[in-house]
Amino acid sequence: MSYQSFVRVSFFLGGRLAVLGLAFLALAACKQKGEQAPQGVSKATPAAITFCHGSVTDILPRIALDQGYFVAEGLTVTLKDMNDGKLAFDGLLKGECNFAVNGAPPIVSLADPEHAKFAILATIMADDDAARIIVRRDRGISRPQDLKGKRIGVKKGIIGHFFLDLFVMKQGLGQNDVIQVYMDTDKFQSALVAGEIDGFAMTNKMVNAAARALGDQATVFAEPGLSIIYGILTTRSDVPLDLQAAPQVLKALVRAEEYAKRDPAAAKALVAKTFTLTKQEIDDIWGRTTIEVQLANSLFVNLEDQHKWMVERGVIPAAAAFPNFLDVVEPRYLSAIKQGAVSVIKH
Repeated sequence: MSYQSFVRVSFFLGGRLAVLGLAFLALAACKQKGEQAPQGVSKATPAAITFCHGSVTDILPRIALDQGYFVAEGLTVTLKDMNDGKLAFDGLLKGECNFAVNGAPPIVSLADPEHAKFAILATIMADDDAARIIVRRDRGISRPQDLKGKRIGVKKGIIGHFFLDLFVMKQGLGQNDVIQVYMDTDKFQSALVAGEIDGFAMTNKMVNAAARALGDQATVFAEPGLSIIYGILTTRSDVPLDLQAAPQVLKALVRAEEYAKRDPAAAKALVAKTFTLTKQEIDDIWGRTTIEVQLANSLFVNLEDQHKWMVERGVIPAAAAFPNFLDVVEPRYLSAIKQGAVSVIKH
């Protein structure tokens, strides 16, 4: 597959307002009047909600928690940082969390989206420069072409693996010119510091931490625009209480988005303090990241591209028919809450 075929991602916003979630409004009215909820709609609200979060910096959930927006919606929320989008998504499927924020690879690795037991509710960020490669300078690596023959750690099938393949292709190297060492993400930094690998590819949060550990021996390669990482908000479609909480969660996140736009300095200070980021690091994140709750068609172009890559690289087997990722999107909740945020049309 050519380099160009991987990176045909286009951003565009706009859309149309879908049908309002009447069941949830009816439920609220019933509670006020002491009446019974409509048939098929649970009266119970989860006492606690757990978010499993992947490797991208969690901005909107953190703001919503700090500013009390979840509490205002009647939710008690715990944010669980997994440092790995696949682990976050697996946690959702195993019932360890009610909502997950993860990238595209865990979703596209599922063989049959039509029968999947999860729903995509929104994206809450998009970052076109989050994945990077960190290497040891003392291994003779100062420019991208020096990656040839070097041992680079990746976790198979996740965003760092995808980015490494794209990056080496753009540099004119073959995929087999770099020795890819498969390992779990929590082993990256220790293996790099110990010299067991020459570098690793992952999102900026882990790369920055490793760069601080290596000091002057660290070299970081980036390629803005090469691969967009979405923070995809998912929940279980077969758990009624999770679906019932979806409007409340989305409302809190939309309020967090408004806060970030209204007072970016305060929002940046909050996130920087939470993750111990320098001013330069938080300014970089804000400068390259679209911090917005939306459901755009560009997400599904990205999912399709990554599915093709996974098949070609043998991460997943080729399916009899190309999967339709619209089967797992649930746009009605966001459509009812934020006008113009959904440009996905699901028939």
